[in-house]
Amino acid sequence: MRRSIIVGLVAATILCGFALVSRQITPTQAQTDSNTNKIKVITSFYPLYEFSKNIGGTRAEISVFTPFGVEPHDWEPTAGNLIALTKSNLFVYNGVGMEPFVNKLVDSQEYSHIMFVQASSQIKIDESSKADPHVWLDPVFAKSEVNVIKSAMQKADPANANYYENNTNNYLQKLDELDSKIKSELSNCKKDKIVTFHNAFAYFGKRYGIKINSLSGIAPESEITANDLKNLINYIKTEQIKVIFAEELIDPKLAEVLAEETGTKILTLSPLEGISKSEQAKNTSYFDKMQENLASLKEALECT
Repeated sequence: MRRSIIVGLVAATILCGFALVSRQITPTQAQTDSNTNKIKVITSFYPLYEFSKNIGGTRAEISVFTPFGVEPHDWEPTAGNLIALTKSNLFVYNGVGMEPFVNKLVDSQEYSHIMFVQASSQIKIDESSKADPHVWLDPVFAKSEVNVIKSAMQKADPANANYYENNTNNYLQKLDELDSKIKSELSNCKKDKIVTFHNAFAYFGKRYGIKINSLSGIAPESEITANDLKNLINYIKTEQIKVIFAEELIDPKLAEVLAEETGTKILTLSPLEGISKSEQAKNTSYFDKMQENLASLKEALECT
């Protein structure tokens, strides 16, 4: 059973004196307790960690709540996370329903000194997409999130405002280049439909003209019925789809069943909700993962 936030908050108070023992985030993820002028920024999960790290550079200490290698949809903070949060300046989260635990943190007096930053706050999302949090997969929407994070860092640390501005401009340029590359390399494809493991790619598909069907819903742990599976098998056969997509952080058994029933090939398409521990050790970036995704999409869509 998942821990509730209320239990976590109580546990954080009780365990405050034992922070070093109880902390469940790794040294690479945890906020340091050293005396430093750097602002301390905690992010909820991988893409926001990646964006914040590139904006903050050497002037900010950036960490992430969700451990590397863990799928974040069904994850909630541990007592160790909450202790670290009390020592931070900013907490950056995605919003759009991705982190349902955040509201209780915002409403708690214990964290009233912290600036809570909803990275998606400036993205205009239509009514049909209100339940879909996966805005970071669209490089144009990712730019908006980066700008929101930058503004928050500048507000928290005005002495380094120009530094954050310069870092942001460099990162935005890379996102522009990524957007242009995806448009170019997906411009001449025989197919325009893909089947993904969970419904994470609607914004990406809308941006680049790809029709998305998925095995499960917005969250990968969404219940899948026998009728859902039957309908998807029929769709794959009717549309003559040759490739289906699995994800690194999700058990591939269902995708394997689907591939066996339809004679399709399985490739990986990452929703960038997290990276593996080995990828973290290699400093795998947002752009590395998006490039991998682009290569998989080109094969599935038969692009030239």
